[in-house]
Amino acid sequence: MNNFSTRDRWWVYAGLLIMIFHAWLGVSLHRLVNSTLAEKADLFLSSLTSSAEQTLQASHYLEERIVDSLKQIAAEIASTPSELLTGEWLETLRQKHDLKAISIYDSRGRVKVSHDMALIGTDMPSDYECHDILQGSRSEHVFGFSEGIFCETDAFGIALRLPGGDVLRLLTGVDFVLGFEKNVGLVSLIARFRQHPGVMRLDLVNISGESMLGETSGDDAPGFSASRDFVLHGIPQGRFEVILVDKDLSDLQKAGFMAILASCFFALLGLKLLNSRIHRYSERLEEQRQIEETRKRIEGLGRVVAAVAHEVRNPLNTITLALNALRYDLEEARSVEKVEPRLKLLEDTVAQADQMVKNLLQASRPIMPQFKQILVPDWFQNIAVTFQSTFAGIKVLVENAAIGEFYADPDLLQRLIWNLFLNAHQAGADTIKIIVCQTTAGTTVDVINNGPPIPEEVCANLFVPGNTSRPEGSGMGLYNCQRICAAHNGTIRALTEEGQVKFNMFFPPKQEKNRFE
Repeated sequence: MNNFSTRDRWWVYAGLLIMIFHAWLGVSLHRLVNSTLAEKADLFLSSLTSSAEQTLQASHYLEERIVDSLKQIAAEIASTPSELLTGEWLETLRQKHDLKAISIYDSRGRVKVSHDMALIGTDMPSDYECHDILQGSRSEHVFGFSEGIFCETDAFGIALRLPGGDVLRLLTGVDFVLGFEKNVGLVSLIARFRQHPGVMRLDLVNISGESMLGETSGDDAPGFSASRDFVLHGIPQGRFEVILVDKDLSDLQKAGFMAILASCFFALLGLKLLNSRIHRYSERLEEQRQIEETRKRIEGLGRVVAAVAHEVRNPLNTITLALNALRYDLEEARSVEKVEPRLKLLEDTVAQADQMVKNLLQASRPIMPQFKQILVPDWFQNIAVTFQSTFAGIKVLVENAAIGEFYADPDLLQRLIWNLFLNAHQAGADTIKIIVCQTTAGTTVDVINNGPPIPEEVCANLFVPGNTSRPEGSGMGLYNCQRICAAHNGTIRALTEEGQVKFNMFFPPKQEKNRFE
C-alpha cells in the first residue's frame, strides 16, 4: 500500500486529470449543441414573430377598409330624404354593396324600415350592443371587428343615430376577412411554421400561459425549449413557445460523446500501460542495481580476503624473522638489553595482527555504543597530539565553536577519527584539520585533509567493504567508519573540494542518546 502511495500516485493524478479534461470536453460539446439550438430557435421565433405582425396588420387593414365602407354607406343613407327610404331602395343598396341587412329602428327599438318587409315591427336584437345607440349613450357604434389578434364573430356592422332620432343599423358578412384569416392569417401561419423540420411543438399562449389556439400542453415533448413575447402596436398579446429538435445535431452530440468516452478510455489504458512499462523498467533497474551491488560486494570481499592474506603474511613474516633472531640471540647468550628490542617487535606485530582481527570481527558484529559526555576541545586535541606523536611529519589542527555537551561512545568515536586520520596520512596528506560545530539540530564534525582527491571510481562506492585505492589496503576502514556513525544515529559523507578532501559527520543532539542506552 505504501508503494502505491509513493510510486503509483502520479498516474492516479494523471488519470484524474484525463477524466476531468474529457468531462470538460463533454460539457463543452453539450453547451455548443444547446447554443446552436438556441440560435436556431431565436432565428425561428424572429421569423415567426415578424410574419405574424405582418399578417395581423394586413388583417386589421382589411377590417378598417370594411369599417370605412360601412360608414360611407351609412352616411349615404343618412343624407337620403325620408320619403326615399323605402324597403325597395334599401334592398337595392344592400345588393349593390353585398350587405346582409339594412334596418332603421324607431325610438322604441322596433324596425321601421328594412330591406326585408318581414322584419317590419320586430325588436332590435340584443347582440352587438346596439341598444346603447337607441338609449342615446352613444351616437355611433362599430361592432363585430377583432379587438385583439383574432376575429371571433361571423358578422361586422355599424349602428348610428339618424338626424330624426331613428337608429340605422348596417350588417355585413365577414366571409372575405374570415377567408383571409383562414388561408393566410395567424392560425394558418402558425400551422405552416409547425411543418418546419425539427419543430416538435409550437403554440401561442396568453399572459396566463393558456393556449390561445385551443391546444393541449406539450411541455413534456423532448427537445430544446424557447419562447418569444409577441407584441402588437406596443401591446403584449402573448408569447410564442416552441420546442425544437435537430437530428443532425443530436447525432453529432451522440457521436461526440462516444468519441470523448473512447478517447478517455484509450488515454487511461495508455496511461496504465505506460505505468506498467515504467514499473517494469524500474524493476529491471533495481535488479541491475542489486546485481551490480552484489558484484561490487563480492569484489570487495575478494579484495578484503586478499588484503587480509597480505596483511597477515606480513606480521607472520615479521614474527618468523624475530623468532629466528631471538633464537640466535639465545644461542649466543646475549644480554637482556639486546634481546628486549626483538621482544618489543614481537609485541607490536602481535598487536597489529590483533587489531586487524578486531577490524574484521567488527565488520560482522553489531555496534552497541556506550554514550558518555565528551569534553570538547580537549578530547579531540588529545587525539590530534597522539596521532602527531605516532606519525611524524603530519600536522593536526583542531577548530571549534563554543560547544556544549557532546554525547558519544569515546572508544568508537576515537576509532572513527583515528581511521580518518590514518587514511589521510596513507593518502599523502601532511595537514589535517578538525572543525567541530554544534547547533540545536545536532553536532557536526568535519575532518579535512590536503591530500589528493579521491578517484571517481573509488568515491562512487567509498563506504563499500573492500573498496580501496591502495594495493595493500583492506577497504574496511571507511566501511567501519560508516557503521560507527550509523550506530550513533548519525551520517558521514565525503566531499572532494578544490585542494582538499573533507569527511562531514553529523551527530544528533543529546536527547537522541536515549535510543541506544
